[in-house]
Amino acid sequence: MRLVSNRFAFLVAVLKAREAKGVGHEMLEEILLRAATMAEAVDFMKGTDLGEFLSEYGAARFDEMDELLWKYLDRYFDRIRKLRPDPGATRLIDRYLHKYDVANIISALRTAVLQRPAHMIPAGTLFDQGLLNDLSRVQSPGEIVSVLVTGGMAEYAEPIRRMTDIDRRTLRQAERGLDQLYLQMLRKTLEGMDDHEILLRAHGILIDCLILGRVLRAAASELPGRIDGGDAVSGGHLLTPDLVRELAGLKVQEVAARLEDTPYHAMVQETARQVEQQGAYVIDRIMESELIMRVRELLSPRSLSPCAVLWHLIFKEHEVRNVRVALKAVEDRLPPAEVKDYLVVGL
Repeated sequence: MRLVSNRFAFLVAVLKAREAKGVGHEMLEEILLRAATMAEAVDFMKGTDLGEFLSEYGAARFDEMDELLWKYLDRYFDRIRKLRPDPGATRLIDRYLHKYDVANIISALRTAVLQRPAHMIPAGTLFDQGLLNDLSRVQSPGEIVSVLVTGGMAEYAEPIRRMTDIDRRTLRQAERGLDQLYLQMLRKTLEGMDDHEILLRAHGILIDCLILGRVLRAAASELPGRIDGGDAVSGGHLLTPDLVRELAGLKVQEVAARLEDTPYHAMVQETARQVEQQGAYVIDRIMESELIMRVRELLSPRSLSPCAVLWHLIFKEHEVRNVRVALKAVEDRLPPAEVKDYLVVGL
C-alpha cells in the first residue's frame, strides 16, 4: 500500500472515534427491556452520535423516527465529505450510497408498472439533489430515465431502457439489472483503490450473502424456479453463477451439503436446522450477523486503509438498521426475546 496522506489518516481517526460513539448492543437491549416510548428509547442513546441527532426532534411515532433515521444516515456521510478526505474515500462513499438511489429507482419502477405507492428512502444522490419527489411521481419508465439523466445518474438508466414491455417479467429483469449494475460499479470503484485485494474480497463476501439468501429462500419455499444462474452476480467470493445453477432446485439441507468445503457450511447447516423448526423467516437473521462479522474481521484491522472507510459505511448502515428494529419493537410492544435475535451483532 502506498504511504497514506495526512488527510486520509485524519479521516480514519475521525471514523474510529465515531464508531466508539455508536449505539452498542447493550444499549439496544436496554431499549428493548425498559423503553416504553420513543422519547425513552432516545434517552437510552444519550452520548451517541445518533442519539444526539434524534434528541433534537420530538418524534413520537415509529414512522416519524424511521424517516429521521434515514435522514441521519444521509447527513452523517455528508458531514464526512465536508472533512475533505482523500478523493478516493469520497468516491467510495458516493458509490456505496448509490444503493439507496437504486432502491428508490426500483420503488419508482414498481409504481409505474404495478401502480403501487412509491416508498422513497431519504438518502442518496437523488435525494441530495432534491429529485426524490420527482422520482416518486413518475408514471412510466421513460420518466424515470429523465429523472436519472437530470440527476447525473444516467449510467443507471440502461436496465430501464432495455424494458421492452411494461409487465412483471420485464420489471424483474430491470430490478435484477439495476442490482447487478450497482454491484459492478462498486467493484470498479474498489479496484482502483489501495488494498483493493482485501476490498474486493469483502465485496465478494457481501455478494455471496445476497445470493446465498436468495438460494436458501428459494430452497425453503420449495419453488426451485425462483432461483437460477441469472440471480448470481460475477464478483462473488465463492458463489459463482455456475455454482448457483448447481444449487437451484436443492433443498436447504442439500445446499448445506454442497457447501461442505466452504466457510459457509456451518452457517447453512444451522440455517437448515432452524428453517425446519421455525420457517424461512430465520434465514436472514442467521446469515447477516455471521457475514458481517466475517467482513469486520477482514476490513477493520486495516486501520490506515480504504478498508477502514468501507467498514465504517457498513457499520453505520447496520447501526441504523439495529436502531430501527429496536424502535419498531418499542412501538409495537414486542417481547424483547422475540426481537433480540434480529439485531445484527459483530459491529
